[in-house]
Amino acid sequence: MRWLLLAALPFLAAGCTAVHDPFLETGAIRPDAPPISTEVSPEFAAAYLPSISGRIESVRQTVRGEFFEQAIVYSNATVSAGENVLTVRIGTPSEGVTFLRAPTRRAILAEMRQALPGVAMTIDAAPGQNMHGIYGYATGPLGKSGSCLYAWQFAKRVSPVRETAMGRIGAGNYSAQVRLRFCHPTMPQERIASLMAGMRLKPVTRDTFDMLSYAGGSGYGRSQPVLTRAEPVATVEDDVEVRRPKRRVVEEKRAEEPAIIRNAVRVPLPGEATQEKVKVAVVEKPVEEAAVSARAKRALVPLPGE
Repeated sequence: MRWLLLAALPFLAAGCTAVHDPFLETGAIRPDAPPISTEVSPEFAAAYLPSISGRIESVRQTVRGEFFEQAIVYSNATVSAGENVLTVRIGTPSEGVTFLRAPTRRAILAEMRQALPGVAMTIDAAPGQNMHGIYGYATGPLGKSGSCLYAWQFAKRVSPVRETAMGRIGAGNYSAQVRLRFCHPTMPQERIASLMAGMRLKPVTRDTFDMLSYAGGSGYGRSQPVLTRAEPVATVEDDVEVRRPKRRVVEEKRAEEPAIIRNAVRVPLPGEATQEKVKVAVVEKPVEEAAVSARAKRALVPLPGE
């Protein structure tokens, strides 16, 4: 009977390990959290506008797999709400129909109403063209002399053209969806449309995704002036409390002044001893002569009994 129990122990141990334990299976759980948007330096922007649009203020991006999106923000000098932003979405056709064809008119009208509420936008019947192909755009008046622009473009290929088959495989087949929302307080409608004509997309390869992933968090902020405030100190003068700022007292080391000794005995230098003797002799001689003359005068006076 005992040998039967010993023989059954391995089967009992195997049965214990077959129990479902979620803590042992955490490594097989797939993360469902969305990718985090980070800010990168403007040098990593995937596209840029002509110089008349101003400088890039910030670049916000999201990278996942073979898809990334960037919001390239320019300064907005108008009083209208919203950002002057160039939005670029890049991916492969496997990401969906977004990277297979241009947007529909209904989709563009919905985007414009959300991006430019309250601005009467008019879609131009004649599309524009830049180095990446044709694009559509709409303009609208802003104030007395300003205007707004909303432009859209589908670039079928933004990967560099390679001569060999292996080069084309390494470059990838990436497309781009581009949107531009831009308002200016003084630029007229016929001129603001030229911003999209000068828009340029940078070539995208598989190495671009690795570079942008490592560039996350490299954005910069403008330096702000540091405000300093003196700390008040309470003092009482004539029963009235007066608050004065502290002052730092800096003690400066004064230069050492030479010590002055008064009534010091002067030691004559060589050659000065004879001069002193002459001076003494000259001074003492009239004294002796005065004493002799005084005795002579006393001799001329007759004494009693003379």
